[in-house]
Amino acid sequence: MRILFVPAPAVGHAYPMVPLAWACRAAGHEVAFATAGDGVSVARAGIPVLDALPGVTSQQMLSSFVTDAPELFLPFEGDPAADMARRKPFIVAVWDRYVDVHLEVAARFSPDLIVSDSVFAVGLLAAALHQVPVISFDVGIVRFAPGLVRELPAGVAFRRHGARVPEHVQTIAVAPGILADEEPPPGIAMRFVPYNGGAAVPAWAWRRGDRPRVVVSAGSLLPGSEAPELLERIVRVAADVDAEFVVTLGTADTGPPAGLPANVRVTGWLPLHTVLPTCAGVIHHGGDGTTLTCAALGVPQLIVPAGPQRVLNAEIVRGRGAAQVLPDFPDATQIKALLADDDLRAAAAGLRAEISALPAPAEVAARLTELF
Repeated sequence: MRILFVPAPAVGHAYPMVPLAWACRAAGHEVAFATAGDGVSVARAGIPVLDALPGVTSQQMLSSFVTDAPELFLPFEGDPAADMARRKPFIVAVWDRYVDVHLEVAARFSPDLIVSDSVFAVGLLAAALHQVPVISFDVGIVRFAPGLVRELPAGVAFRRHGARVPEHVQTIAVAPGILADEEPPPGIAMRFVPYNGGAAVPAWAWRRGDRPRVVVSAGSLLPGSEAPELLERIVRVAADVDAEFVVTLGTADTGPPAGLPANVRVTGWLPLHTVLPTCAGVIHHGGDGTTLTCAALGVPQLIVPAGPQRVLNAEIVRGRGAAQVLPDFPDATQIKALLADDDLRAAAAGLRAEISALPAPAEVAARLTELF
């Protein structure tokens, strides 16, 4: 069977699909991704990629969104879900320009089955146009039913191509029931297996130090202009906390500032799943991949969310007792509280156990062949 994965063009949407793609290939299927931007880095996982936008990065797309739809970047107001609903027309508008190029590269692969990012939903449209089976894939915590596709980026394109949304589409959900924004979670449950890219991991990342380690991550799309401010905040608090801080700057092209405290280590892109097992806590932005990676590895979280989607993620995890949520970067007292919170640590361990109990990607891959 030829199986095509169609995530939104960003690593945060492509990476969660990699373990299932591996499992499908191990079962003997031919697998490929149709994506763009930084999502093409799934090629480093040994998976063929059809690049819909050669030479264009996700950061460049995001920058164009700031210009074309500044409404998306206004401070959120009131209820995060309601705020997300208000922004949907702008989200659809900025993503619609990338739909048809993904359709073109998807057609080149001639798939027998499409696995479609439930948020981007372009795979649903490709399946409708080429009359092949499709399954939706929720890459994060908040779920998007296929029936809502008319409100998502591919919705405009369905009308443009005169296609109908496929009926009775099943969804693979990687967020466990304890984290679902809808209980019980619908569709096919799959264990979230962290994949944050490949790298030559330094020796220190595998070892626990003499004091607790705290990772500070701003995700995969931290603009280089914001990296110095993040580092300055770390420097201000690090001297007052008996911990080692590891600051991951993603692809932001910046070096460590002068006078960096001895307990602060700055890295570029570092796969979180390689270093988190040695950590006592993580301070992060609330993105789906980071949040679920921390949950799968049982690490207490301190989330400083930016934007309604990340606020929703943060509040769901806080509601399960596995995270603290702050409106701004924590001070030394708040970081010490994170490290000393036994209840938080116990809740994080419980969340890890629930995720571990879900069906492995290999089991889900076998089920897909039974369904189609």
